[in-house]
Amino acid sequence: MSLPLFLLFLVPALLLLGWLHTRFWSRFFRLDRRADEIHRVETSDGWALSLHRYRPPRRRYREPVLMCHGMGANRFNFDLAEDRSLARSLASRGFEVFSLELRGAGLSTRPARFGKHRADYDFDTHLQKDIPAALAHVRAACGGEPVFWVGHSMGGLLGYAHLGLRGDHGVKGLVAISAPVALQRSFAARFFLPLVRLMALSPVVHFRAWARFFSPFFGWGLATLSTVAVSRRGIEGALLRRAMVNLVDNTSGKLLRQFIGWIRSGRFASRDGAQDYLANLARIEEPVLVLGADADRLAPPASVEPAYERLGSRDKQLRIFGIDRGDDFDFGHGDILIGSVARTVVYPEILV
Repeated sequence: MSLPLFLLFLVPALLLLGWLHTRFWSRFFRLDRRADEIHRVETSDGWALSLHRYRPPRRRYREPVLMCHGMGANRFNFDLAEDRSLARSLASRGFEVFSLELRGAGLSTRPARFGKHRADYDFDTHLQKDIPAALAHVRAACGGEPVFWVGHSMGGLLGYAHLGLRGDHGVKGLVAISAPVALQRSFAARFFLPLVRLMALSPVVHFRAWARFFSPFFGWGLATLSTVAVSRRGIEGALLRRAMVNLVDNTSGKLLRQFIGWIRSGRFASRDGAQDYLANLARIEEPVLVLGADADRLAPPASVEPAYERLGSRDKQLRIFGIDRGDDFDFGHGDILIGSVARTVVYPEILV
């Protein structure tokens, strides 16, 4: 058989095997975890967002909690397993909890090749369209009370940016978890920048497909690669593999390009430069809790701490986790929420 003919059969066969491999492990590791209610909220530009509501056994607090995931993630950021669920932990303490899935993630509207729902959105789109719609819905559902915002990574950055704009923001307090306002200080972000720039050329960045393809190897053969997102002993291999299938989601190339711009420029600002989100931190007056981790390679303390330093709030706290700071464990970017000891070490800092 000639080489061209051999390749003609080999390439489709490999593609088919790759597809079957991904489908099998996606089904094998799939989680069927549901909140008490799923609300659909329409944005002003016609996208449907999903809000996952966790009702408390007995409501003890008037203010609800709005949770916002990071880039390339979804609701499983806050509810991966019974003992790895910040959403359910907060609900058990008496809070009404709503976990938001931004456009393009989870059960929210996904971008299409044609029509109005294209992957033409970035950080500012989430801030200007998704966040106001979610906040209005949550407040209406809970008697108009202001919300406590809990955001991980980009979800924390959105909280900073929203509060910094002031106005009728509807937020009573913020918990920002591993939210890097100084991305240029992230070694991992700078190291992977050439690869990220290639990925950002696509309208949709297919994190989900790659994560599902490699999912059975995480915690085993890809232990080194997984330390970009989690610490070496931060999460059990079985749960990490489920996280790769369920928690990792796609994002837009436009959003990724905006992050690339922040890494290269050292800024945290709107796409047109009109709003300096970093400078606006000085305008924030509400209570803010800033959490980070020494072993976080994506959002190291050097990228997180500038937010605390610039916050105008008189009631602000900074907590960096790490063995060198007296803790028994180190945490990475992901296991600070879903790690083996997150419930006993990290959650109490938020629940106080």
